[in-house]
Amino acid sequence: MELIRGDSHLFKVRLKNITLDEIDTLFITCRKDIYSKDFIFQKTINDVSIDNDLYVHFAFNPSDTQALPYGDYVFDIEVTLKSGYRKTKIFNFSLTGEATFHGIGGEQ
Repeated sequence: MELIRGDSHLFKVRLKNITLDEIDTLFITCRKDIYSKDFIFQKTINDVSIDNDLYVHFAFNPSDTQALPYGDYVFDIEVTLKSGYRKTKIFNFSLTGEATFHGIGGEQ
C-alpha cells in the first residue's frame, strides 16, 4: 500500500473470532522494518475505536509521518486478550511524496 507522507490516513481492520469484552490490550506499532529495534510511533487501545462488528478504526495523523524519509515501512496491529492469547497482523507500506504541497505548489 502507498501512503502520502504527512497526510491523514484512516484505517479500518476487522478482528475475527473474538469479542470486545475479551480484549485486554491493543497496540499499533510502526517501524522502518520488522527488524528495527526502535519504533517510529505507536498507538494504543486509547487511540482507536472498536465498533460492535469488531472493526478497529484508527488514523495515521500528519505528524506521524511528515518527518519520515520516503521509503518502505511496516506497521502491525497486536491484540492481546485477557486470556493471554495474542494475535498480530503485519502491514507493509511505502511512504511517497505528492504533487501538491499544502495547496500552493510550494517547496517540498
